[in-house]
Amino acid sequence: MTTDIISGSMNPRGRPTTLAFGCLLLFSLPFAATGLFAGVQTVLKLAAGDWRTAAFMSVFALVFGGAGFGLAAAALYGRREVARRELAAARYPDQPWLWRQDWASGRIEDAGHKGQYGLWIFAAFWNLISFPSAILALREVYQKGNRLALIALLFPVVGLGLIAAAVRATMRQRKFRLSSLELATRPGVVGHGIAGTVRIGSELVPADGFAATLTCVNLCTTGSGDDRSTSEYIRWQDEQRVPGQRGTGGAGQGVVTVIPVRFRLPSDVLPTDDTNANDRIVWRLQIAAAVPGVDYSATFEVPVFRTAASAEPLGPDEEKLLGPAPESLPYRQPATSPIRVSTGPRGTQIAFPAGRNPGAALGLTAFAALWAAIIWLIVYVKAPVLFLVAFGLVELALLYGVLRMWLRVVEVTAGRDGISIATGFGTVGDPIRIDPRDITAIEVRIGLQAGTKVYYDLAVLQRNGRRANAGSGIGDKREAEWLAGLIRQAVGI
Repeated sequence: MTTDIISGSMNPRGRPTTLAFGCLLLFSLPFAATGLFAGVQTVLKLAAGDWRTAAFMSVFALVFGGAGFGLAAAALYGRREVARRELAAARYPDQPWLWRQDWASGRIEDAGHKGQYGLWIFAAFWNLISFPSAILALREVYQKGNRLALIALLFPVVGLGLIAAAVRATMRQRKFRLSSLELATRPGVVGHGIAGTVRIGSELVPADGFAATLTCVNLCTTGSGDDRSTSEYIRWQDEQRVPGQRGTGGAGQGVVTVIPVRFRLPSDVLPTDDTNANDRIVWRLQIAAAVPGVDYSATFEVPVFRTAASAEPLGPDEEKLLGPAPESLPYRQPATSPIRVSTGPRGTQIAFPAGRNPGAALGLTAFAALWAAIIWLIVYVKAPVLFLVAFGLVELALLYGVLRMWLRVVEVTAGRDGISIATGFGTVGDPIRIDPRDITAIEVRIGLQAGTKVYYDLAVLQRNGRRANAGSGIGDKREAEWLAGLIRQAVGI
């Protein structure tokens, strides 16, 4: 049961087998049994009037019982889902976008709709463990003077943050109700595009519209056991500002908000691919808007594949559906942009000032300050020197990044005699010059990634294979491409 490799889809034989689900089910049984036993003991202690022991046993009942029965339910649900996907894969071996039920139906629900419940469960488990641990740690400090135990106080702080995030997610869900994406293209095709309509279950028409962001994400999982972690790397992203319109949601749904979305996709982007569970490619569409109170946000995982149509030009119907290509539309640099462009005797001059991305700089500064607080705690509790060295090296890297974000400036001058690039902290130093005969291309590349937000760099490719940075921290992709076009035009390539 294999699929066309070019589609970038998963092979059903790579999915967990019945044996794997059986192992997960067996793994859950000790936790479930412990939780059940603790629950019975809780009831017995309550009947005997021993409230203190009952409260203690209830923590075990909730933590172990929740984990055990939760894992068992996940194993059973996962096995049914895999069986359904295997059946769909057998029926449509070369159409992997029909293997997922929501993709096949063309209607995808907001991932945050169910994610809020998982967030509440995780926050509950975290706090049920972290707060008793913090109490025991304080007792250790008070009775034995073991200041190293104070590190355990960090976990309740994280727990409070999880509760705040869960409350915010619930408020967002109640305010905007369910959001769904109805696909007009099934699937989105590499080299062509993806289009659809987002429907919000309430009336929401912000004056400046919605920010629609389509992102290709590489999920890389490393390590094993307790050291297993997953990192997200953005491989491609495009953002648009789209208007919302009032609409009707059908019988009993009242007034809804309708948001049309359409994106063109280059021919070199990576398609959806989960053949390797440790190195997956997923595509996400996020719709966001700043409104009074809790801001609106919804995320949809969408199907993007390379098909036979990828090698063919767009047809008239697709051209009409996807609209004009962004690069064909006139561009005017926003007045709020910190990047300054001028024309002088030597050609086009582009100045990238210091602190041009204050939001990202503040975020990195806050994280560096938090890391410094952890180092202070390590020194205070007299932890082993190895901890101090390891955390200190990370802090030095963070401080350097903070300095770059707040103080680094770049000035680029492009003309027929080549490109001159001057950089420095606060003020620029002596420039480097690149002869026009050595320049092969001006590229726009993803540089800094802050959460789901990416900032673009301009790179000058040279014949010797080297790349010279000609500006960084550009938050708008269209602005980055416009600046690259100005440099190409000035140099004559």
